[in-house]
Amino acid sequence: MNYLTLIKNELFSGWTKFEAAWIFLFLALQIGVYIYQPESLLAVVSGISGLLCVVFVSKGKISNYFFGLIFAYTYFYVSWDNKFYGEMSTALYVYIPSQFIGYFLWKANMNNNDNNDSVLAKTLSFQGWLITLFCIVVGSALFIGFLKTTDGNSIGLDGVTTVMVVVAQLLMLLRYREQWNFWIIINILSIILWADTTAMYLMYSAYLLNSLYGYYNWTKLSKQNPIQR
Repeated sequence: MNYLTLIKNELFSGWTKFEAAWIFLFLALQIGVYIYQPESLLAVVSGISGLLCVVFVSKGKISNYFFGLIFAYTYFYVSWDNKFYGEMSTALYVYIPSQFIGYFLWKANMNNNDNNDSVLAKTLSFQGWLITLFCIVVGSALFIGFLKTTDGNSIGLDGVTTVMVVVAQLLMLLRYREQWNFWIIINILSIILWADTTAMYLMYSAYLLNSLYGYYNWTKLSKQNPIQR
C-alpha cells in the first residue's frame, strides 16, 4: 500500500454519515461567522484546525496530531493577544510538544481494523482517579497563585482550565477514555472564558458536543482493548 492510499484511508475512511455531516456543519459555521464578523483570521484558522483535531481524536485517528500542531501554534498567538497567559503557556509547553510525543505513543498502540486504524483505548482505575483529582486541585491552587503576579485576565478561570488541560492532555497521550470527562468540563469553562471572541466561543461549543461523542466512541474503543490499566 503506497503513501497516498494510506493517507486517503487515514483521513477519509471509517466515517459515518453523521460524523461527516458533523464536521461539515461546524466548519461551515466557523467560516460563516468569520465572513459575517471578521474578528481575527488567526482565530478562525485556530478554530478550524482545533475542530478537526478533536474530531479526529474522538475517532481515535492518529492524524489528529497534524491538525493539533496547526492549532497549537495559532492558539498560542490568539491567547497572547487576549492576555490569557495560562492558555498561552498551555499552548507553548503542553499542546505543541504533546503533538510530537503523542504521535509516537499512539503509533505503537494502534489497532488495525479493515484498513481503518484506531488507537487502543484504556480506562482509568479508582486509584488513578484519586491521583488525577489530587493533581488538579493542588496544581490549580499553585498556578492561580502564580497568575496573580501577572496582568492576566480571568485569572481563576484561566488557571483552573490550564491545569485541567494539562491533565486531560496527559490522559489523551496515555490513551485513557477518561480524558473526555475532563474535556467536557474544560470546554464548558472555556466557553465562559472566550465569551467575547466569537470564533473561539463557537470552537469550544463544537468541542463540547464533540467531547460527549468522544466519550461515547472511546467507551467502545476501550472495550476492544483486552489490556486495561
